[in-house]
Amino acid sequence: MRPVNLRKMDATQFNWSTWRAGTITDLLNVPQRTHNLIKNKVILNKYAIGWCPAEELICRPKENCVAIMFHFHGTDFWTHLTNKEFEIIFCKE
Repeated sequence: MRPVNLRKMDATQFNWSTWRAGTITDLLNVPQRTHNLIKNKVILNKYAIGWCPAEELICRPKENCVAIMFHFHGTDFWTHLTNKEFEIIFCKE
């Protein structure tokens, strides 16, 4: 399933610098637990700018996950979501 209104980004953009730039908990006030992510999907969709299959990453690759890049107050940062979380939050059925 493809996300709506979210572009696929090159894996090289998901690097250590953007990994350390912040978290969704610290910057967006969304705890990284499935029920909190789903409950706050409007916020996540508002600030998400792109995605990449996490298996393609050089920095912190993970199986069965998607890396999501966010932009908030001039800062780009990213995190992993499980494939299921990604589908629920960013894809229309």
